Amino acid sequence: MMSRVLHNPLNGRLTARRKPFSYEVAESQIGSYHWSSTEYNRNNARNVNFNNGNANNNNKYNGNVVRPVAALEDYPPKDFISSVWEAYYDCMRGKRRSEQAVEYMQIANEDIPVLAEELWTGCYKPGTSTCFLVRYPKLREVFAASFRDRIVHHWICLRLNPLFEDRFVEQGNVSFNCRKGYGTDKAVEYVAEGMRRVSGNYRNKAWVFRGDLVGFFMSIDKERLWQLLERFIMRKYHGACKDILLATTKTVVMHRPETDCILNSPPSWWQRLAKNKSLFTSESGMPIGNLTTQLFANFYMSHFVAYVKWLFRHRNYCFAQFVDDFVLACDDLRFLVDSLPRLEKFLRGYLVLTMHKDKRYLQPVSHGVLFVGSFIKPGRLYLSNRTVARLKEHCEGYDKMVSGQCDTIDLQHIECTLNSYLGFCKRRRTYKFRKSLMSDNLYDNFYVKGHYESVRLKRKYRPITI
Repeated sequence: MMSRVLHNPLNGRLTARRKPFSYEVAESQIGSYHWSSTEYNRNNARNVNFNNGNANNNNKYNGNVVRPVAALEDYPPKDFISSVWEAYYDCMRGKRRSEQAVEYMQIANEDIPVLAEELWTGCYKPGTSTCFLVRYPKLREVFAASFRDRIVHHWICLRLNPLFEDRFVEQGNVSFNCRKGYGTDKAVEYVAEGMRRVSGNYRNKAWVFRGDLVGFFMSIDKERLWQLLERFIMRKYHGACKDILLATTKTVVMHRPETDCILNSPPSWWQRLAKNKSLFTSESGMPIGNLTTQLFANFYMSHFVAYVKWLFRHRNYCFAQFVDDFVLACDDLRFLVDSLPRLEKFLRGYLVLTMHKDKRYLQPVSHGVLFVGSFIKPGRLYLSNRTVARLKEHCEGYDKMVSGQCDTIDLQHIECTLNSYLGFCKRRRTYKFRKSLMSDNLYDNFYVKGHYESVRLKRKYRPITI
């Protein structure tokens, strides 16, 4: 009969042969228990004299079988631990200077095997998140997971994201958010080309509809999302550790970070936040800020994309989706109008989402459409008024910051932000606008490249690298 391993409050493990272990029994009948380093007799075990440090053989060369000190456990294999290390390095990419990354690097060698064992045995539980509010351009609640949890998020996404990409390709690449090689520019170009194609180069009549969803991330139903993900993984994933992937994905999806978080913004700010914009006051929703939330949300909306493709399968149409915004162009106005209630019914019944009643736009394609920060007109693109106002506000703030006390880190942040906006603007008709943004203070600290297409920090202000 195989003996059972028990815990000793002082030295770790004891082995009982017949009776269940209790501390009372151990104290009264200690002679019936012996250390787990031997199978039959405690005299066969190696031990060390704590007084002088001498090692005693205790007849260790006899023919009896010696048993390991630690009990045999289900430990993850090396290839699984290597996969967690791969997720760690993927998570570290571009984040090596962040505070949490630097702190975790000091314990990575000890904690990565522990994290792998937690995933392997199904004992993994997400840690404490940091919650804060972003005030610009509008008030938004963000949850930042701990660095350890982000490693798990990357481990999941490294396995599911290729399958998501295959799904998006099959649907015609009409989803443009959170995908490598895609983004706002690709989305705008696709919609502009689709409007031109549907209208026969603007010679025929065609109409375009732009819709929005109410509180998208806070309205995602966790149960419904997990059902769709479980079915998708069971059908499409054929790699190793499928059971671990299912269990870990469910743990991440069903986790409620609002129950274990640290507030990093004044609590009074939440009073100005709408109830349907916060996880603290919503019955459902996914935390904004996690990598898994972005990818799972895109997968969630792919079912809406599939329904639109089926509904308009015999029509001349164009469809594009970016997070919760979507554009639908068609040359049949009556069919387009009649399809809107069916789209609302599908969103409400299948995905538990609601189409915004006020943020709707239906006009001929010749009038243009506003989509992801650009106003798309026949043959030309313009910046939206919100983007123009936001860029002006940034430049005015940077002008005041540069004229006062500004260190190297601040200048690096200004450089990155300006290049992001200028890169978005250079494909629009914004030459005079970009030129007007450059003030004398910015010229003193930055070089301006091309036709005001990008800026570069002057050498004397660049950080010293070792």
